[in-house]
Amino acid sequence: MATLTFRGGVHPPDNKELSAGAEIKELEAPGVAYIPLSQHIGAPCNPVVQVGQEVKRGELIGEP
Repeated sequence: MATLTFRGGVHPPDNKELSAGAEIKELEAPGVAYIPLSQHIGAPCNPVVQVGQEVKRGELIGEP
């Protein structure tokens, strides 16, 4: 599929040569993660967990 472009558009260099030959590494999960409940101009989520509460992967932490 051809890349669609327009005259005068911004075309920064890809710089793929910096990582093209590097292997993909799997990182360990962080000990602590901070997740904002407001990520755009919409209304923020209401938290359903307490600050400092340990949560599992996939567990609900906020709802609209």
